[in-house]
This record gives sequence, structure tokens and C-alpha cells, in this order.
Amino acid sequence: MGKLTQRWILPVLYLTDNWISRIGMFLVLSAMVLWIFLTGASAASGYLGILQFVALPAAFFAGLVLIPFGISMQRRREAPDHHLHLPEKVELTNPKVRRFLVFVAGATFVNLVVGGALTYQTVHYMESNNFCGTACHVMDPEHIAFQNGSHAQVKCVECHVGEGAGNMIRAKLNGTRQLYQILAGTYARPIPSPPHALKPASETCENCHSRNHDYGDRLWRRTQFDDTGAKLETALMLKLGGAEGKGIHGAHMGKNFHIDYEAADDKREKILSVKVTKGGQTDEYASADFSSGKVKAVFSRQMDCLDCHNRPSHEFAVPDRAVDKLMADGKLPQSIPMFRKAALEVLKGEYGTGAETAIPEKLRAYYQKNQPGALAANQGELDKAGKELAALYGRNIFPAMKITWGTYPQHLGHTDSPGCFRCHSEDLKAKTPGKAITQDCEACHKVLGVEEKNMKALQELGG
Repeated sequence: MGKLTQRWILPVLYLTDNWISRIGMFLVLSAMVLWIFLTGASAASGYLGILQFVALPAAFFAGLVLIPFGISMQRRREAPDHHLHLPEKVELTNPKVRRFLVFVAGATFVNLVVGGALTYQTVHYMESNNFCGTACHVMDPEHIAFQNGSHAQVKCVECHVGEGAGNMIRAKLNGTRQLYQILAGTYARPIPSPPHALKPASETCENCHSRNHDYGDRLWRRTQFDDTGAKLETALMLKLGGAEGKGIHGAHMGKNFHIDYEAADDKREKILSVKVTKGGQTDEYASADFSSGKVKAVFSRQMDCLDCHNRPSHEFAVPDRAVDKLMADGKLPQSIPMFRKAALEVLKGEYGTGAETAIPEKLRAYYQKNQPGALAANQGELDKAGKELAALYGRNIFPAMKITWGTYPQHLGHTDSPGCFRCHSEDLKAKTPGKAITQDCEACHKVLGVEEKNMKALQELGG
């Protein structure tokens, strides 16, 4: 080895003159090499992302810690006059000292550059939807529902973490707890909803949806099909209103008043009491069992958007609505006799992990038994329909997480769950005589027609 090479290799030998520091140096150099090769690459899956943006930085920083730790341990074990130790008196005129300081300065600069880049990539990746949705198999159902929802372009962290370093630290600590639960197999199946850690609407929804906006009246319609394939329309004119006290939004989140409630369960499906405060005046409503003390509230909250819009980004379908929508969109056949009935019967079966092949087979078996002529005439169309139904099933049913039809009900409206009737119920009696929570249908919407063919009102509206 030449003298020049020998001079500059001495600092490396000093830093790695023990097995702990050697391991640290190996981790640092390996992480740096892999970082160079992976720079510019994107994670194709959650597991690759964890390797690239979590494991790699962890190895790099662990190596940086091990190197000085190993040196410290070595100094305690060896005599002060070890031949690789620096002199007790540091003199810049000493070439050995200068070389060592230049080496340390250069290595520190490189470590700062690489460490800063790795830290940035890690933070950026851990705020991505890819990390939130695919890094953990437990989140598969929520991630799939999210991708098919109306907020698919919104980052998960915007609703589930919030802004600021404090929120990020709390989220990561909570994530550490969840990681332990996954490793120990103690996580809930299905994931409880709504999550208590979810930020209030004022910090999430209202960043985009202003409560001061008046939404006026909006047309709501549902298309259904009967057994013959005839189209049936239901239409309502929803009185959405706004913050000025008009319509649905005004009645629940108008200016200068708020609503508080208590529930018998964490899911907020059984409301026990409601307190409406407006202009300094408070009206209270409660169930008889709650007033008498027979039942206790386990949850209390000031009402906001998420009490009605409880699945804004992770909506799971109900079979009849989903089939009707796919038929209306032309993805499922309308003209095959008894198709809607057959589709619903097939979807409500239990298939475990074999739905992809079992559902098309069951659809064909249904027609073979009940409509053999229709099967013969529409074999190709029924095969496509079977695959579409299997895909619908796969987007909503997750046996491993104990998620089936209706596991996560929508509280918006009152057709698929009690929804509005959780509060707008005869069970909640007013403490003040003459007061009552309205149950007048016209207070929220005007019915234009229910399950009608060729609805005149829709034709007049251009629908």
C-alpha cells in the first residue's frame, strides 16, 4: 500500500477498529449506495416503499449512531497509547490531525446531504396515500373504498393527521401503537368506525367546503329496475340551504347556534339526548330510558358534518343500490329477464376468497335453473355480468377483516340506515312542553316521485 493511500486510510481504520463500528460503517455505506441507485424511483407497492423510504433511512442513521458508539466502547477497553488513537494534544501542525479533520469534515458533509435527502423522502412518503393505503394489509378495504370514492384525489393526511408538527408526531406515535397491534394480531376486525382520532370538520372538511355557502335546493334521484328491466325513478328536491338558517345545513350548523348530543355507543347509531343551543336559548331532548337513568351515554360530541356525512371518503356500497347504479351505467344488462333479482341473490352469498370464480358460476347456475332460455340467448352477456358482479363483491366484502354488506352504514339520509331518524325520532322527548324535533318530511325535501316510470317531473327538469 502506498504512503498516500496509507495516510488517508488511517481515519477509516480509526473509525472502524471494532466490530460495532464496522457494522455501522457497513450500514452507512450500504444505505448510501442503495440510495444512489434508487434515487428517482417510485414505490410500486407499500412494501417496496417501506424498504426504500423507511428501512433504508433507518439503516443509515443506525449506522451513524453505531460508529461513535463502537469507538467509545473501544476506548474504554484499550490502553490510551493504542497506535491508532489521536494524540492527547491536538495540534493543527500535525499532518495526522489535519488529515483526520479533513476526513471528518468531508464525511459529515456527505452524511448531511444523504441524511437530509433520506429524511425528506421518508417524510414525503409517509404522507402519501400509497403509504397509508398499501403499507399495511389491514387498510386494504379502506384504501379500495377510498380509491373509488369522491375524495380519491385528497391526501389521507389532510383528514387523518392535520397540519403542524404536533399533529404529525401524534399520528406517528399512534401509528407505532397500531404497528404493534398488527404484529401481535390484536387489531380490531373490522376497523372501528368512526375513528375517535379523526379531526373535526372545521379542520378538515371546511378547508374545501365552506359552511358559509348556501347550497340552495338540489335534485336527488335514484334509478332502479324491476324484474323485467323497466326503469323506475325516485326523485326528491333536497333543501340543502346554508349557514343563514335555511334548509338542512342551516338547521344543523347555522350561525350562532350548535347542537350537542350523547350516544349509547361509539358508532353513534343510538342517540340518547340532543341539546340545541340557539341565541342563548337551549332546548333539550332525551329518551325516556336516558332521562330515568336506565341507560348511560358512552359518547358525547358537538355535531358537525361528519355525523351525517360519516363515510365521505370510504364509502361501502349496499347491494341493491350498487346493482341499480351499474345497470343504469350500462355495466350490467337491463334487458335480461330477472337479472336484478338474480344479481342480488348471487351477491348476498358467502364466498370467502373465491368470489372471482364462484360468482360467475353461481349466476350461470341461477339462470340454468330458473331461466334456461335466457341463459342460452345471453351467454356472453351473462359471463361479462358475472365478472362485473365479482368485481363489485371484491370492492365491498373482505372476509379477513369481517367486512360484509352493511358493516359500515351511511347515515346520510334514512334509507340504508336510521340516519336522520337517530335524532328525528319520537323516542326523544323534549323537556320543555310544546317542543319537539321535527319529523316533517317537507322540512328537508320535496318528493317529486317515487319509483315511477317516465316521471313527468324529471322530464320537465330536463332529466
